[in-house]
Amino acid sequence: MYLKKITLKHFRNYGDLAIEFSPEITFIVGNNGVGKSNIIEAISLTSTMRSFRNIPDIEMIQWGCESYYCSSEIEDSQDRLFEVGCSCQGGKLRKRIKIDGIEIRSISEFYGKFLTVVFAPFDINIINGMPELRRRFADSVISKTNSHYLSDLSEFRKVLLSRNRFLKLLKEKKNLDMSELDVWDQMFASVSSRIIKARKKFFVELNDLFKNSYKGISDDPEAPDIQYASSIDSDEPDYIIRKLSEIRNKDAIIGSTGIGPQRDDFIIKNHRDINFVNYASQGQRRMAAICLKISECDFIESKTGTKAVIMVDDIFSELDSQRRKNMIKVLKRGNQIIFTMAHQNNADSSGFNASKTYHVSNGGILEELV
Repeated sequence: MYLKKITLKHFRNYGDLAIEFSPEITFIVGNNGVGKSNIIEAISLTSTMRSFRNIPDIEMIQWGCESYYCSSEIEDSQDRLFEVGCSCQGGKLRKRIKIDGIEIRSISEFYGKFLTVVFAPFDINIINGMPELRRRFADSVISKTNSHYLSDLSEFRKVLLSRNRFLKLLKEKKNLDMSELDVWDQMFASVSSRIIKARKKFFVELNDLFKNSYKGISDDPEAPDIQYASSIDSDEPDYIIRKLSEIRNKDAIIGSTGIGPQRDDFIIKNHRDINFVNYASQGQRRMAAICLKISECDFIESKTGTKAVIMVDDIFSELDSQRRKNMIKVLKRGNQIIFTMAHQNNADSSGFNASKTYHVSNGGILEELV
């Protein structure tokens, strides 16, 4: 699988743009702020239905316009054309997604069909940031290879929302029968069990991949471990129901559910059981984040047998010379790679031979360099 062409209309700073990519290496170079990353964002949008920067759709519509359109043409794939369009009229946002001209109604029909992995400077937030960011990373990777998991996540969010809504009513001293939570508890336990089991299996596999990547790209002799930290001691539905019953009064006082997949996390520790973030330098944390993304590539390719399109969004400038060389070594894996960089000399010295190079200038003007 490789990305042949992307077309943008009224997306970010691009009014009308079409770019053809090499099946091997493509560089997009230009000064900061000219819109290089917007191209990566559009590709990620046609792959996952959302911005890799987690930006709302309305903010991706070009200033002064009412809609955007992005399409990606894929070669060597059963699905050829992925289209995403969004309009905002009268304050109402509407988003439409198509694959090969057929409108998609469910995210599970779309997600995982066009496989991409983005390396970006803010990936370090997976290591440094809140548990929500780590859950989002894990859920995204699992969902790319397991449509049932994606459906379970959707069901879980609905059940959690309904249970929390009832708990908030209890907190407000509404005259409600607390036993009405029994139905929500059963549904919550059933879907939580499936999600936790899938996550546990995923992290066992991811840990091995992560350790191999870390040894290959980092100068550290010891590779840390990834450990799944669940808020529940068991993943069996009956146990989860019992725990929900035990904390029911506390949940009613707080107005939210105190255990479950929405509270889980994963922790990186060394062999002495010390948290990675407590001893790692900023450079080590950045390398760990890159290794997580490399592990993502390894995981989805092992499950699907399809090579993902790799996009590297201006992260070489964040690395020292040796770590840059190490990263280049592990990225040479036969995938199509799209780089964004601030300067042409970074592209020339990256260790890759570009098949295509584009220069972006102010105003979103794109020029292919020969």
